[in-house]
Amino acid sequence: MLINKTNFLRIVGIGASAGGLEALNQLLPLLKPDAHTVYIIAQHMARDNHIDLVLRLLKRHSTIPVVVATQNDLLVADQVFLIPAGVTGVVIEQGRLQLIPIASDDISSPSINALFKSIAQHARQHGIGIILSGAGTDGLSGCHAIKAAEGKVIVQSVASSQLGGMPGAVISANLADEILLPKQIAQWLNNEADCSQVSTSAAASSAKLNLDDAEIFQQLLQTVLAATGSDFCAYKEETLLRRLNRRMATLKIKSLLDYQIYTKKNPDELHELQHQFLISLSSFFRDSESFAALKQYVNALLKDKADGSSIRIWVPACASGEECYSWTMLLAEALGSRFSDYSINVIGSDLNAQAIAAAIQGRYPQAAVRDIAPDILERYFDHDGQYFSVKSYIRQACHFHVEDVVNSHLLEQVDAISCRNLLIYMKSELQDNLIKKFYDFLVPGGLLFLGQSESIGLIGNTLFLPLDYYHRIYRRKKFNK
Repeated sequence: MLINKTNFLRIVGIGASAGGLEALNQLLPLLKPDAHTVYIIAQHMARDNHIDLVLRLLKRHSTIPVVVATQNDLLVADQVFLIPAGVTGVVIEQGRLQLIPIASDDISSPSINALFKSIAQHARQHGIGIILSGAGTDGLSGCHAIKAAEGKVIVQSVASSQLGGMPGAVISANLADEILLPKQIAQWLNNEADCSQVSTSAAASSAKLNLDDAEIFQQLLQTVLAATGSDFCAYKEETLLRRLNRRMATLKIKSLLDYQIYTKKNPDELHELQHQFLISLSSFFRDSESFAALKQYVNALLKDKADGSSIRIWVPACASGEECYSWTMLLAEALGSRFSDYSINVIGSDLNAQAIAAAIQGRYPQAAVRDIAPDILERYFDHDGQYFSVKSYIRQACHFHVEDVVNSHLLEQVDAISCRNLLIYMKSELQDNLIKKFYDFLVPGGLLFLGQSESIGLIGNTLFLPLDYYHRIYRRKKFNK
């Protein structure tokens, strides 16, 4: 987390293209200084665009100082940094900006995706991505990264955009937390800053809650368990509190006691809270470099498989199924015409019944598949208007069910487990228990694929060998416990 003296630094990335200046000139005048928010604008500009003119237009309307970003700028609160044309700006360690020259054949710059991904990495839950008017899909994968890091994504409404391609892509991918007019975006940012003064937001963990609030928080977890069957007691309180606080802010409720009273009057709210706690975010070939690194180990695994044998993969916390289908396509690429010669079973499980229903359908909006290589898209999807459906033989290899990973049971051991960006939300004891469970569920020599922010811990190091530490690919040791 980036720190600004005694307060955290909230980093707001704003991505825009054609029509973006008009939206910015409506948004910037309404922003209020709050001593802990910095703004970075990635406005697409041709190389010969006049940065001085853009700067003057923005400074004329902004209530917060606007400067052109330079190499190694230190990010400070209550300032707007405008990334110049011809470079891409990213956030790096120690809260600084790095400017990277773009390729000679790039039409416009800077890259919104690169900026947003760096914000996700360094600001995590304190990162916010805002997509304004523009054509194309720049910003889509960056919004995926911000959501995965528990940040927020705000999108200008398509109706108010001069060009709706960029906002529409994020909306179609179900990544937008809010869809607003530019003036409403400024109001949302100001209100979100005000909400940081609420006690639950200021508390980064249960240790910072007073005794009464800590007791109410635990009671809420028990009530959610009783109402939904989902036990979040072993999840990190920091994560749950952030999501609870956001729900309270939406309802304009300022204390845990008032929220508890609200749940008693509105029992359905407990199911909404369960959905807020659940992590139901995925994408095809998420972290494409990691999937590329995985390919060689999958190929090695398949070499030991005789024709006609079974290949079993388990994807716990599979959300809407993209990871399961990505694995199946990976197997199809490796096996080619021999794909049908094997009994392939990719098992996806998740607590979110709505996500599982979407996974079973295997039908995704155009924005969800835009980062897939064209040849893969052609081979494994059927085009259906504004949607793409996974081909039937790929779907038939995948089987989905509603299940909590903590209480999961498999009838047979599996060759690989892909559990990515779930362990980071759990306490160390539960992490260790799941690592042991993964060991038991894997065949000797089976693969374990984790998210890049996760580790297997001390216990995991006794059970697994690292094959690629950077991409978090491990192999189950062959001894029996």
